[in-house]
Amino acid sequence: MSGQPGSSCNSGALFGRDGEMRTIFGRAVAACAGHSGIVVLTGPLGIGKSSLVQAFFDGSGDLDGGGIGGAPSMTALHGVCRRDNATAPYGGVRALLHPLGLTGEGAARHPLMRGAARRALPALMPEADRRPFAFDADYPVFQGLFSLIAQLADHHPLALVLDDAHLCDEHTLRWLDFLLRRADGLPLLLVLARSTETEPVDGTPWSGFAAHPSYTTVPLRPLSPAAVGEMARQAFARPVAPSFAARVADVCGGNPGNASRLLAELRRAGVRPDHEGARQAAALGGRLIALSIRALFERKPGWVEAVATAMAVLGEDLPDQIAALAGVSAVQVEDALSALRQAEVLAPGRTCFASDEIRTAVLEPLGPSHLARLRTRAALLLSDAGRPAEEVAGHLLAIPGAPRPWMASMLRDAAVAAEGRGAPGTAARYLRRVLEAAPEDDTLRLRLAGLVAHTDPDAAIALLRDALDRAPDLRTRAAAAMEYTTACLAAGRGLPRGHGPREVLAELRTGTGVQEPALALESALLLMGSADRTVITAPPGRTDHTEPLPAHTDAVRALVTALYDSSRESASTHARRVLDAPGPRNSWPVLASCTVLALADETTKALATLNDAVAEAEAQAQDPDTGWTYALAHSARALVLYGTGAIPTSMDDARAALAAAGRAAAHLALPRLVLAAALSDRGEAARAEDLIAGITTLPSPAGPVIDQQLYLMVRARARRELGDGEGALRLLLAAGRAQQEVGLANPVFAPWWAEACHTLAGLRRPQKARAHAEYGGELAERWGTAHAMGIAALARGVITPGRAGIELLAEAADTLAASPARTEQARADFELGRRLLTRGDHAKARPHLRSAADLAHACGALSLAHSARRLLIAAGGRMPELTGSREDLLTGAERKVVGLVLDGASNREIAQSLCVTLRTVETHLTSVYRKLGVSRRAALAAALRAPAAVAARTPAWSG
Repeated sequence: MSGQPGSSCNSGALFGRDGEMRTIFGRAVAACAGHSGIVVLTGPLGIGKSSLVQAFFDGSGDLDGGGIGGAPSMTALHGVCRRDNATAPYGGVRALLHPLGLTGEGAARHPLMRGAARRALPALMPEADRRPFAFDADYPVFQGLFSLIAQLADHHPLALVLDDAHLCDEHTLRWLDFLLRRADGLPLLLVLARSTETEPVDGTPWSGFAAHPSYTTVPLRPLSPAAVGEMARQAFARPVAPSFAARVADVCGGNPGNASRLLAELRRAGVRPDHEGARQAAALGGRLIALSIRALFERKPGWVEAVATAMAVLGEDLPDQIAALAGVSAVQVEDALSALRQAEVLAPGRTCFASDEIRTAVLEPLGPSHLARLRTRAALLLSDAGRPAEEVAGHLLAIPGAPRPWMASMLRDAAVAAEGRGAPGTAARYLRRVLEAAPEDDTLRLRLAGLVAHTDPDAAIALLRDALDRAPDLRTRAAAAMEYTTACLAAGRGLPRGHGPREVLAELRTGTGVQEPALALESALLLMGSADRTVITAPPGRTDHTEPLPAHTDAVRALVTALYDSSRESASTHARRVLDAPGPRNSWPVLASCTVLALADETTKALATLNDAVAEAEAQAQDPDTGWTYALAHSARALVLYGTGAIPTSMDDARAALAAAGRAAAHLALPRLVLAAALSDRGEAARAEDLIAGITTLPSPAGPVIDQQLYLMVRARARRELGDGEGALRLLLAAGRAQQEVGLANPVFAPWWAEACHTLAGLRRPQKARAHAEYGGELAERWGTAHAMGIAALARGVITPGRAGIELLAEAADTLAASPARTEQARADFELGRRLLTRGDHAKARPHLRSAADLAHACGALSLAHSARRLLIAAGGRMPELTGSREDLLTGAERKVVGLVLDGASNREIAQSLCVTLRTVETHLTSVYRKLGVSRRAALAAALRAPAAVAARTPAWSG
């Protein structure tokens, strides 16, 4: 399609407008076939309406990279409406017909001006009377113009293109409606480009256009980053980084006019279209947006800027408060919102700005004092309107200087609300401002420190040390010392020397009426390795099951009771009390209590709570202050998952913890230790040692004492996997001495005695291990869980020869099967199978070795799985090579069953297909579920992770 003589369109390049081009193309083809129609292009200033029309009608538009050739040609008469002629009758008509010489004094002598067309002469004279439209008076003129256009259309298909039609005069619009209603059969297309920023003076003709059957609206949307990238590639004549294109598109709101100006400015400034250029584009784009916003306000009444400023201060969906803050009426607010929406300054369908850059540009001219006054008024308006405290506090935070009393009260209320919804970092920001108004409030300082400990342990420790130094009496110092010590536990930091919690504990031990604070602080210091047990007891009449304790005190009690007293029921009671209390799930007391429940074999409740903690942390991931909380949640879950034998998943959690901790990861030892232990289990002990070597300090969510034990245990396991049994034994005995020195007595946490028995058995010195086995057996009897009893029986079994040893190993396998410790269960089956194989009982050894290989492989303990497979084959069994895929665990028959399950077959259909009994199918499925670690058929596909691939291999399995 090309413009004929008389067209005023110039060629121009377009980007990202293929859809719009297709629409115009379709209407043009229909018009050339005699089906007249109208296309209305809409959009704000600079969105590219004129460029689109020009590119289409001069043939330079690109459709799918192949041009728009093949369309019939049309004569395109192109006119532009001017603001200064918006009220001149027929100004739009004269703009359209001027290229043909049909306006002015010579119009009467034009060959087309004969017959009925001469009635159009009044509309073609520049000095036409500025009289209002009157149908009776203008009807003859309409007829003359229609006759003129019909002559042109009879000669050649015709397109009338009117740009800036929102400025068009009423007479022209009414004539175009008149023309369209009578143009059926004419090869005629009307194209009107209209800005959405300005309402027409008279909307009646536009309503008439919309009623036409061939009416088509083409709204021009903001350009995509890809389209802006193409613009940038042409502007810079070089490849463009996606981040650069995305930033330019974001800054310009997808407006091609703004994007074109910004790209030109960037090119003149020597900016390169790369990642660094994206940063410069944001800075320069902000200035251009500011200029655009100022130009918009200059075109509008002053109350539009007042409303925009109030919106920028208040935010979204507050029309009543916007009117009050702007000092205008509700009607003016609606009009202003309409004007801003038409300019696409607002987000679609919402009462807020389309981008932060626009909001910044609106507020930029305001000085700090003016903005502070507006924010103060906004806070008062919102408070009077009964808006939530946090909404009000958002404005108060931005007001410089110490808060006034009413502001401090509102900030306190906002902190309570934020803490209640699980946002301790936000609550801490509110209380920091309150502390500016009340720096002597030690209670406030303690509360703030408790909140900060969730997100910034170092800052919390500094606040608590200050509170400890300033505390006026012993009881207040005791509370500060307890908070300080638990913050150090959560952060994995050691206690500094000098006046601090140790000295406070010494005072408490000699005081009266402070037994409870002394017990709590002593427990916390025990976990830090900074106190010895004393004869301090709870006050008379007090039991562990009455009178609720603070969460951090209950959590400390749970850990101390589990690790030092080996009292499972009491420890679980304290832990469950923490978990059942309201509050955020991703706090240190909750995570520590989950660890206690895991030690007590209550892993279901522990993991359910930890899953909630991780989900809660993920929901707050957009808050940069929550990285530490996120890391703690993943660390705790990694430790519990590792204990249940979910080794790959625990590794994922450990890595997520280290990534979330960021720079603080250097202080976070627990996920590194879990990851190193998992690597040893997978047969990568050398990598485990490298990871351990990178731990320069030993902090963790549970404290230095616990980390030190885990550190020694993990190092010992890696040494033994590398063949250094003597080195492993030295580390284990060192762990044992350290545990006995500090009084640790839990058989499941860091069981050095059990590992020492395994190591001495491997060194062929089992008699040296008897004392260790007896010691551990006593601890296991006291703790009483299946996990504890199972590893104790296993430790005795590996150092006991003959039938007695086999019976102990069988007891261990059966006992551990009733516990959550899947890896230990596989280890017991392995030791039992190996002992039976050594005695020559191959038939009895095979099922235990197969079970050990299957279970260890399902857990991810590949080193143990490979060892069990080798012995199974030596015992005459068969098992495919273990590649790390869960499918390797399945027998041929089980693979056939799984293939049919994935195809949707029922158990009965599977039995009929394989010619086996229904009970056989159920037995196979039970085995599959156990090997894959799932509990129902629907989880099979997820467990295998590639259901389509599994189904595709089913024929090979059946073969």
